[in-house]
Amino acid sequence: MSLLDINNPILYSTMSLVAFNVNHRYYSGRHYLWCTPYFSSSFDSPHYTVPPSSSPFEIYRQYQNEVQTGDDRGYKIGLNRTGIRRGAEAMHKRGLINETQLREIAVIARRASAAQFRPLLCVISRVEAVPYFKAVDIGDKANPLSQEYILADLPQSAFDVVSIG
Repeated sequence: MSLLDINNPILYSTMSLVAFNVNHRYYSGRHYLWCTPYFSSSFDSPHYTVPPSSSPFEIYRQYQNEVQTGDDRGYKIGLNRTGIRRGAEAMHKRGLINETQLREIAVIARRASAAQFRPLLCVISRVEAVPYFKAVDIGDKANPLSQEYILADLPQSAFDVVSIG
């Protein structure tokens, strides 16, 4: 399903402060976001939204808990460290960053403290996101019924970041 096929005007995603800053500094403010038109899971609705593992609200809460407890080796922080390194490797293969920048990003991902993984909620205009849309293979979704989308190289101007509570 394309973004043009959904009615929701807003998409949501959660990213860490360190990922946001790596994207801003090294990728000219272009962001790779896994997103959904639902802020939270809703099992009371007859329409399946997203499971907790893909819910921007639940992901935000997991990051926030690990940040507040100073858990540098927390599950969500660990996944993000890996994701930042893999993203840098992909950008290097595309020729968008050089070897020195690739190493710098790896060090940032490894050494950033739990506090630097503070969560940011991304509020994205569906209309502005359409040119950056990439389909998610059904096998890669947290649930085959969930609405999950990838936005690649999304410019900062297409979304806002919000810090909750």
